Amino acid sequence: MSTRIFEPPRPPRRWGLWIVSALVVVAVLVGAAVRIIDTAGRCGDGVREATGGECVGVTDGAYTFENMHGLSAKIHTENDNVAKSGAPSVAIAYIEAMSGGSADRGPEATRQAVSGAYLAQRALNAERSTLPKIRLLLANTGGGDRHWSQVVDQLIAMKDKEHLVAVAGFGQSNDRTMNAVKRLRAAGLPMVGATVAADGLSSPTAGFYRVSFPNRDQTAAAAGYLKEQQRTHPGYRVQVIRDGNEKDDYNTSLYEDFSAAARRAGLDVDDEVIPFRSGEGEEATAGNALSLVADKVCDDPKPPDAVYFAGRGRELRRFIEAAGEGGRHCRTTVLSGSSALGVYFDTGGDRHRAELAKLAQRWKYSQLTVYYTAFTHPEISKKVYGKGKNGPFADFERAYRDEVGGPTTALASGQAMLGHDATYAIGKAARTAVGVYGTRQVTARMVLAMLEQTNGRSRVRGISGHIAFDPDTGEPVDRPLALVELRHPTDTGEAGDIYRFVAPLHTDR
Repeated sequence: MSTRIFEPPRPPRRWGLWIVSALVVVAVLVGAAVRIIDTAGRCGDGVREATGGECVGVTDGAYTFENMHGLSAKIHTENDNVAKSGAPSVAIAYIEAMSGGSADRGPEATRQAVSGAYLAQRALNAERSTLPKIRLLLANTGGGDRHWSQVVDQLIAMKDKEHLVAVAGFGQSNDRTMNAVKRLRAAGLPMVGATVAADGLSSPTAGFYRVSFPNRDQTAAAAGYLKEQQRTHPGYRVQVIRDGNEKDDYNTSLYEDFSAAARRAGLDVDDEVIPFRSGEGEEATAGNALSLVADKVCDDPKPPDAVYFAGRGRELRRFIEAAGEGGRHCRTTVLSGSSALGVYFDTGGDRHRAELAKLAQRWKYSQLTVYYTAFTHPEISKKVYGKGKNGPFADFERAYRDEVGGPTTALASGQAMLGHDATYAIGKAARTAVGVYGTRQVTARMVLAMLEQTNGRSRVRGISGHIAFDPDTGEPVDRPLALVELRHPTDTGEAGDIYRFVAPLHTDR
């Protein structure tokens, strides 16, 4: 008798349920794919949507970042012309938070700087019988430079593929910029900073150069100017206002550098330092703190003749508004660093007209005089090269008017001049490399070597003056800063002519 093994009946195949489940899975995968495609496609080649919806990455101008309308198309056209020419070319990337919004750097300043970079590209490519031709790439690190890491990785990957030989720009002094510079230096991509001031960017390791001045140079010039006032006006009183936000390298070094420069210059400074604290998460309270600061300065029975404001421009604006609150007078001179441009952070267009009108009213009430140490100014160029109609600035002004448009009074901020010179210095280094190395294929290493040689008789004729770098630190040499008066807007809220040149300033170098 055979034994039969009991086999339990198989459950009926649930074809309907399986098919429905499969269709659901497919739909989910297709939906995910669509979202990925949409996310990538909404921005463009090399540019991806980041958290918060902003498009970040690197483009040749085919994609237009917010605030770069019109300008991106011009850059893309110039890049296309280079490609169609068939001539050997190299790429230079201009890196910034392209839509502004990084600390106290607004969209207007960013657009002006990129405009200058574009004009440098045009000028270099217009030189006959010269190689290599220049392609300009725009690298957007996002608001607050939050996405610097992925953008730097993109640039490093483009070094060989796109013949990327250097990076210009770097609009804001912050820890993210510092990290970006370190990584690019390690990857062998040389850099020329346009508008950054942090001391920590300087290094004995070659790789980073700049046409802007570090805080230690600015504070040395400021202390020298104030010491001269004390010599001329006995009893001239100087007090310091400082931002105690330790997370901001600019504020910290500005205060420490000024204290050291004052000691070296023999400048008498009040023992009492008036503190306040800014911070990204404390925007609502920074204004309160600066109201108290204004009370201490303006309601003093004998206000200081001058205060050195060791803080950023956005906070300086709050101080100005607080000083004139209620029609109060505060007849003193405020002197600050290059970030004072942030007083006009994000104030372009009609929607800010009322804000500027209010600022003008408070500023006029206060009777404050506001000076700052500017990286450059059109008058500096004229003093270096003379005031002839065919000087570098005159040509630059014409090119800006013809190619970029808009009021040429905007050039007085110096941002376009610096964006031009940072890019132009790299382009000239690439051109020099062709002759020195006897090659038509220039590399990043060659450009680095030529930037090290950009000094002495090999300096470059820039718009803001001669471009020369200290071979040991990469810092600018043989060029003056500008003492500029920052003026209040008109009563109608027009920015107008707000940058008045006062005098050239010289550093300890």
